[in-house]
Order: sequence, then C-alpha cells, then structure tokens
Amino acid sequence: MDHLLRETNAPVIPDVLYQVTSDENFIKKMIHHLIEREELPSIKRESKNEETAKRKLEEGNKMISSAPLEKLIEIYSEAIAYALPGSELLARGFANRSAALTNGGMYKDSSKDIERAFEVGYPDNLKAKLYARKAKNLLALNSMMRSEVDDAITQANIWVEKMDDDNKKRVKKSLEQLKTDKSFKKPVKLWESSEFFPRTPDDNPKILRASGSIDIKNSKIFGRHIVATKDIKAGETIMVHKLYAFTLKSEYRYRICWNCSRYTWSSVPCNQCSNVIYCSEECRDTAWQNHHDVECLAITAILALFKFHEYLDPCLVSVRLLVKALKEFGTVNALYEKIKEIDLVDNPILKSCTGNVYDDTKYASVYSLFRLKLNPIAAIDIRHIIVKILFLLSETTEILGKRFDDPTELMNNKWAIFIGNLMFRHMEIIQTNAITMLLSNREEDNISCGMFLAPLLDLCSHSCDHNVYTLYTGDINAEIAVQPIKKGQQIYITYGPHYLDSPAVERRQFIQMSFKFLCQCTACVNGWGPDYQPLSCVKQLPKQTRDEFVMMSKKCSTHSFIINQLANRSAEDITSSKIIEIITDLSAMLNLLGANRYPCEEMVAAKDAFIDLIDCIRRHV
Repeated sequence: MDHLLRETNAPVIPDVLYQVTSDENFIKKMIHHLIEREELPSIKRESKNEETAKRKLEEGNKMISSAPLEKLIEIYSEAIAYALPGSELLARGFANRSAALTNGGMYKDSSKDIERAFEVGYPDNLKAKLYARKAKNLLALNSMMRSEVDDAITQANIWVEKMDDDNKKRVKKSLEQLKTDKSFKKPVKLWESSEFFPRTPDDNPKILRASGSIDIKNSKIFGRHIVATKDIKAGETIMVHKLYAFTLKSEYRYRICWNCSRYTWSSVPCNQCSNVIYCSEECRDTAWQNHHDVECLAITAILALFKFHEYLDPCLVSVRLLVKALKEFGTVNALYEKIKEIDLVDNPILKSCTGNVYDDTKYASVYSLFRLKLNPIAAIDIRHIIVKILFLLSETTEILGKRFDDPTELMNNKWAIFIGNLMFRHMEIIQTNAITMLLSNREEDNISCGMFLAPLLDLCSHSCDHNVYTLYTGDINAEIAVQPIKKGQQIYITYGPHYLDSPAVERRQFIQMSFKFLCQCTACVNGWGPDYQPLSCVKQLPKQTRDEFVMMSKKCSTHSFIINQLANRSAEDITSSKIIEIITDLSAMLNLLGANRYPCEEMVAAKDAFIDLIDCIRRHV
C-alpha cells in the first residue's frame, strides 16, 4: 500500500530504531511509570480447565438435536480445547462431536474424531457406540459392505458386551439397521483445493512465487507498486503467496485453524493452552515449531488482560511478527543487527528484499512496509499496551535471553526498549497494511473473522475495479487475472467496496477515512456505480471474431446458470471438471475480446461471472 504516500503528507517514523529517539524514550519512561505506580499486569497461567470443558460438553449435549451444526461444533471444540491432554473428558469431547458430525452428513470428519477418541482412551463400556458410528460413516460414504465396515461391526459386537443393558439394546438395534437401511443423509460435498488451485509460478528471478510477467517498481507518485512486464491473459496466475501473519477474532478461535486459517469441523487443541485450535495434528505441530511454542503462554495472559480491547487483534499480530522475526534470526541481538542493515539501504525495493530477491516469507518484506503515523492519542494508548505486553513476554518467554521474575530488571534493559519500539512499529505497519480476513464456507459468505498481513499483496495498488482476484485455501492465496492486462499496467486489488457494490461517493469516503487518500481509479473518476451500464462491443468485432464470440456467449449463458446455482448452494453435484471447464471458457471469452475492449458490456459480465465462480470455489474447498 505504498501508494498512500502519493495522497497524504502524514509523517513517517524514522527508520533507525536502534538509536535513542523520542519513541524509545517514551517506551523507557512508560516502563518506569508502570513500575512506579505498580500497574504491572498480572500473569494468568491457568489455561486448561476440566470444569469449563465439562460445562461446555454438557451444553453441547443439551443442544445436539436443536442447534445449527456450526454452533454445535464450536461448543464441542471449545470443550475439547479446555480438556486436559489424555483425559476422559477429551475423549468424550471427540466422541460427542463425532455424533454431531455424523448427524450433519460430515462423515469423514466424524471418522477422524472417532479415531482420536480411541487414541485418547474412550471408556470401554462406550466403545461399541463409536464402532457402530464408524460403520455408519463408512457406509454413508460408500454403501458397499466391504472389509472396513465388517471390521467396525465386528468390533462393535465385541465391545457391546461391556455395556449396560439399555445401551446394549440401542447399539444392537443400530447395527441391525445398518444391514437393512442404508438411506443415510447425503454426505456434505467439499471440493479438494488441489483440483482448482493453480501451480505456483517459478519463472520470476526477482520475486519468489510470482509470475515472470510482473515486477516491483517504485516512483514518487505511487511508491512501490506492481506492474505487468508483458501482456497478461485473463485466467493467468499472477502470484501465489502465504499469509505472513494473521489473527482471528475471538468468536472464530474455535472454528478456524490457528496455523493455516482453514475452517475446521474436526479440530485438535493445543496441548498447552485452551485459546486456539488446529485443523490437524500436522498443523498443530507446525505452529508449535514456527511460533506457538513462544506465544502460547503469552497469549493466555494477553487475552486475559485485553479481552475486549479494540487493539487486541493488532496486538496479537504484532506478537506473531516479533516471534517470527526472532525465529528467523535466532536472537534479539541478531534481529537488532539485521534491522540496522535494512535501515542502511536507501533503495526502497532492495530494502524489502532478502539476498536481492523479494521473498514475502522473510521478515524484511514486513519490516519495510509503508506505515502511517498514528494519531497522538492512539500512539500513547498503543505504547501503554505494548509495555504491558512486554512485561507479559518477559515473564512467560525467553525472548530477552531469559525469563524475568522481577519486572524492575526491564527498566534499563536495552533489549526490552528495543523490542518495545519494534512492536510499536509493528502496530503501525498493521494499522496501515492489515487486510480483513473473510470467512467463506458452506454456511457463511464474506464474514470478517480476523486480519492478516501478506507483504507482496500489500504492494498492489488499489482500484474499485480490480484486475486480479484472490483464490485462497487456508493461508495460501493465489492472485488470478480476471481480465486481460496490458504490458505496463499496474496490478490492482480492491481495498474497499467494488464499484458494482457501492456508489463512487461512498467508496471514496470509505477509502479516504480508512486509508487517508482520495481514490483516483477509473471507476471513481468516471462515477461508475451499481447502475453503470457499459456499451456492447459485439457490433465492433470483425465477423469471424463475432461469430466465435456468439458461440462462446451461448455456452457461457449456461455456465452463468450453474454459477448462480452454486452461489445459492443448490448445485452440490457439480463436478470439479465442470468448474474447470467454466473457468476455461470465461477466460477464453475475456481474452477473445482483448484488453482494449474493456469495459464493454460483455467483458464486464464475463469478469463478474469469473469472480462469482472464484467465490463459489472458495466456499466449497
């Protein structure tokens, strides 16, 4: 978002964090102030809680026949997060959630929970129920009586003898029904992201995971921005990138994976804290290795202290940035030296590179992001929060080389002051560049569930009529060209409403208020809004091109009907091959008309259908 520099005179903070600046003095004075006034934050260490787990489990059991599936799963997932590792309550949590998932047609996820319940140690006198449910899941996914089903039924018959008479009768009855009644609820269909997600480009020597058709440029007018170095066709992948850091709103922390941001129905908990969940054991292990081993205890304390604070989410992202930077460089001293090195680079593009290559998985790409100076009141409030977090980090982690039991030791600790200033810079980076994380699944569309930083995406300029759009799966995003882009044109994303969704006056007000610049995109300058009707270009086409276009148009009319069905969740049987066919045909239509004919009526309609289809894919993977 470097182009903000073009529209605002807001001062930028000096880059030299390691020198004694007014900001550094402020952090130092606030450390002294909080210690002298005895306003030090208390550390909440307790996280797992059997009473809370039991209460949530009972709440879910009472609602299992009435609550919406997503709400029920959230309650059971919270119970699982609070249960002690290896406890019977944890096993019961997995087992009861598996029942809800089976009832909802989520048979694969239910089977995962059944296996986890067995691994933890589900009571012997209840195992028969789980084996009967496992057999039902297998039959619902494939009605053939095969060896896996036979094995599950055999195990159910073995363990049923451990049950009391009432439960024994129920399980035996359900096993008999499996032999005769196979009219199960239709399995919920989720597409495999690998079927749609594009190959990661590898032909750009300057920008990792980006197409060779783009480059990063810098100018006084736009700051850093991304341009096409050659003509780009609709449907081409511009870049594939991973979110550098994100956080989730509190109401989504038991629904979305803390490592990869996938919506998860059969999550696993952190083994230490009750704050977050993961979509798989693999994600849990990866998160622990990459960041959560450091942040785990700190998050518990931060949530307890700032649970309802407006800056809670940016604070959590700031901590994640700090942890990732320390993981990359090893020690605070090494990070300090790296920042000195970055600050000495004058070229704004090279400043963000690692080894002369732009790699958005590296800290330099984040540290060098443009940031607006916070207003004085917000700056004081945020520094106050940062110093409290600094105390929490010093007592719960070893980021300063050891844990500090006595907070007065931080008063003249140069590394504590350095980290405090760095976290303040992080907050300004986040406030300027963080992007809203949207939830898109089979239940909800485009609901704000958190925020994230993606440095390469943040270099894209804004337009209310973007020319690329995001296809994402978890924390991996692909930017796809949704119209032909000519050589020399900028790559545009949208920071706010699209012109088809909001009048130009309202869009400009939103951009001005949120990002402090006046939007000068083509859609705003020309006053395009929801009622904008571009002219048709069909009559202007050469006869051969016109005939080809008419054939494509008829085919795409059928595609539009399918896209509408998908958008309304009434076309669950559409195959992945059909979706790929629609993508191919819409891209071909846009490319046949060519970049010079945009915006004509036909291209706007095809582009809108393409975007709608990407939204449908995001919802189903």
